[in-house]
Amino acid sequence: MSLRASRYVSLRTRFMLLAVGLTLLFSAIWGGWSWQQQRTLLEQQLQSEGEMLVSVMAIPIINALLYEELGIIEEGGLLDNFIADIMSNKRLAPHYALVTDQQGKVLAHNRLVEYGEYLTDEVTLKLLQAEGFQVTRGLVAQEPILDFGMPLKIAGKRWGALRVGVSLLPLQQRLKNLLIGISVFALLFSAFALALFHVAGQRLSKPLVRLSQAMEKVPEQRPDLPPEQARRDEIGQLQHSFVRLLDRLEISETQRDASQRKLLENVRLVTIGKLVSGVAHEVNNPLAGIQGALYNIEQKANPEILRYVNLVQHEVDRISGIVRQLLDLSRAGELEMDWIDSQGFLKSFCVFARMGLMDKQIYFDCEVCDAPQLLLKIDQNKIHQLLINLLLNAADATGPGGKLKLSVSRQDEYLVLLIDDDGPGVAAELRDQIFDLFYTTKEPGKGTGIGLSYCRSIAEQHGGSLRLREKSTPGARFEVRLPLTEDEDS
Repeated sequence: MSLRASRYVSLRTRFMLLAVGLTLLFSAIWGGWSWQQQRTLLEQQLQSEGEMLVSVMAIPIINALLYEELGIIEEGGLLDNFIADIMSNKRLAPHYALVTDQQGKVLAHNRLVEYGEYLTDEVTLKLLQAEGFQVTRGLVAQEPILDFGMPLKIAGKRWGALRVGVSLLPLQQRLKNLLIGISVFALLFSAFALALFHVAGQRLSKPLVRLSQAMEKVPEQRPDLPPEQARRDEIGQLQHSFVRLLDRLEISETQRDASQRKLLENVRLVTIGKLVSGVAHEVNNPLAGIQGALYNIEQKANPEILRYVNLVQHEVDRISGIVRQLLDLSRAGELEMDWIDSQGFLKSFCVFARMGLMDKQIYFDCEVCDAPQLLLKIDQNKIHQLLINLLLNAADATGPGGKLKLSVSRQDEYLVLLIDDDGPGVAAELRDQIFDLFYTTKEPGKGTGIGLSYCRSIAEQHGGSLRLREKSTPGARFEVRLPLTEDEDS
């Protein structure tokens, strides 16, 4: 099942969209909070100035009302002057200013047409009964107004009220300009952040893109990753994991190839074994007839004919030997496993090997006295045949006067046996062929090409291996590895 997305959206794009979205969100939150703080501050400042204005002007207005009541000054003269002073305040730029008596009658107003009118609105009535400064929002001719009021009272006596209306339009215009400035700053900051996130996203996604391209090459070949400085982040961990995955895949592929080759080899050996077994039995029948005929001829032959009979008998014996080897190869998988002591087995084998090599004039060094004493589960006869075949091959390679050496050691969970000779060795171009069935480096008529293939089959049936190893001195070195089951203390 394919996991490829129908619509590809890169991580860089997602990162940029998320980052810019968060930037805009935080800019909006910060801008809204700043605007609200500035609005509160301006309104508090306007209210403080309004309160100060009506508080300061209330005192002279009360004095003027008192002087008018005492008849010291004419009615309304000073009040109009105070109203004019209030309206001339450039900082607040009042929309209106008025003074009423305790009954709500307008005693002074910036608009003369309002003089003498009675105000019965809720704001005026509430202010006439208030004990201190009052501020009220309202609308005058669809214009937002902030009404500042101060009751005119002293020594428990009330004289009326002072009201000053200040337009909120200048304040709203300042807040509008502030909002525009904050918005422009947020957009510019977001644009700068977008460019910064684009560069950062590109740098972050670049190794991922290279890693993705490398992954695409995996089925065909192992990609050559460019040398990079080790990253100490998730991308570096991903790169490290990918390299480890490639290593595991390479190991698995090597093991798979080895298992496949081994399986094919086993199938080939089984097929050849069945064929060889049938052929050997078919060959044995005419060989038996030839043997009988030769015996009868030998009984009646003269010396001249007897010489040829012996020659034919020699070749028949050679054919019989080849047939026996073929039968042994066909039965290589039939193991009779048993527990044995490694040291006892090797000592008895060395005695037998010396006897077998005695007529070949070979010096045989068997270093098994210091071999580890271990418990092995093997087919003793098959391992015996394996080692004897290797020694006889080595003896044939060195010739009379040659030297052979058998050494034993333990490596990890294997018993390792090394057979060294001082012969001519094996040419490099032949090292991969000497274990093939029917391949031999001996002269025609002296080798069948079955021995090494048979020996390797025995080693692999035991879970071990037979290999030709490199050595610094002249000659060949064969290594036999047999798996250990458990240790036995000596």
